[in-house]
Amino acid sequence: MKLSKVSRVAGREFASTAMTKGFIIGALVMPAAIGALMPLIILLTMKAQPPADTGTVYILDRSADVSPTIENRLSPENVEARWKERFGNVKEIAQNAIPLGEDQKKQIGDRIDQASDSIRYPELRVIPAGPDTDIEELKAEMQEQVAAYGKATGDLESILAIVDIDADASQKVNEEEGYGGFQVFLRPKLNEETIGEIKDGVRWSIRERRYVNAGINRDQVGEIHEISERASQEITEEGEKKASSAITTFIIPMASMILLLIASMTGGQYLLTTTVEEKSNRVVEVILSACSPMELMTGKILGQMFVGLSLLVVYSWLGIFALIFMERFDLIEWSTIVLIFVFFILAYFMFASLMAAIGSAVNEMREAQSLMTPVILLMMVPYFFFMPVIRAPNSMLSTVTSFIPPISPFIMIMRVASNDPPPVWQTGLVILVNAVAVVVFLWFAAKVFRVGLLMFGKPPNLRTLIKWVRMA
Repeated sequence: MKLSKVSRVAGREFASTAMTKGFIIGALVMPAAIGALMPLIILLTMKAQPPADTGTVYILDRSADVSPTIENRLSPENVEARWKERFGNVKEIAQNAIPLGEDQKKQIGDRIDQASDSIRYPELRVIPAGPDTDIEELKAEMQEQVAAYGKATGDLESILAIVDIDADASQKVNEEEGYGGFQVFLRPKLNEETIGEIKDGVRWSIRERRYVNAGINRDQVGEIHEISERASQEITEEGEKKASSAITTFIIPMASMILLLIASMTGGQYLLTTTVEEKSNRVVEVILSACSPMELMTGKILGQMFVGLSLLVVYSWLGIFALIFMERFDLIEWSTIVLIFVFFILAYFMFASLMAAIGSAVNEMREAQSLMTPVILLMMVPYFFFMPVIRAPNSMLSTVTSFIPPISPFIMIMRVASNDPPPVWQTGLVILVNAVAVVVFLWFAAKVFRVGLLMFGKPPNLRTLIKWVRMA
């Protein structure tokens, strides 16, 4: 092979793919636009709430014990206070569960506060119906309103719900039967938040009366259950640092594996497409007059490798900048970043060899689908092993699968990026095993490529491909 011809083929292959508007928009502009619009989308999603429900909730309290507590629990001021408390909890979770800097935490908190101020809460008027009220009359009244107006009219006269509470809901009649319960009859098309507020309010009120009747102080029970916990710290050789949360434990390895898959799959897919197009248009016959099949295949594989590599560089640096922005660059080592590129090259060459062989063997993309199915299934295997590998990076399963090409680069990068990376000798041995596998895959692809490139007619099956390998 002449390196000058290989380099010209590789340069042409890279330029025909990476220098197009479609590739630049799809690979670079769209992710950047999505990232820029994400805060706006989150804010609009939080504000995109249906109109608040307003109306009456009838309480048929057969125990004559719970309705005053429900009235207080579902009063407008208490409902509003609970909604604000929920937003406060959301803000606390968002600020503490995601590794962010202080400025970013403050910005998220301000956005959540803005959303909290803009949302209307359900306005409920609670009316005790009394134990002797005929519930069927209340149902009939609600049915008339539904027939006349459909959904709630937005005023307090609309009946939103009827709550039927058992006589023994808050106090046992006898020990054998236990406590009673309640049933809610709802108007159609109520917001889920309104339904939850009503049901939760009834449950809370019944439970409160049970505490009182049993002589138990609810506040003391809450104090006993509540345990404060300070932020966890890890003791390392350098000293103390923030402990990795479950989110960061799973995100870094999974992101590394997906990054590898995207780069490998993109380069391999473009390689398959260009090969099939050149063969179907008979352009390959002209190209082969200037270079050998091996020079053409090598140049095409190298050219598309740089396409995948450019994606890997862009996305990996975006990830690095995100970690720096969140002040958690300590979650990833520089050696892991280097190994991502090493394992990409190994994974790409194996899958690109298969794609080049398939592209040279078929006449059009429709024919390539059946041969691509096993390759796609191979690329999906790392997803199936994601959870066991992340949970136990050095288990027997993780160790064995990391030595099985062509899935081993994806398994190994998850192990390397985990909190319990494998020994250095295993990483080196896996690289060596995959390097040998790359040679085998390239040898197979070269045999098929040499014969199949000028073959036309019926698409081959696996037996035919093996026959071509022997012929070449």
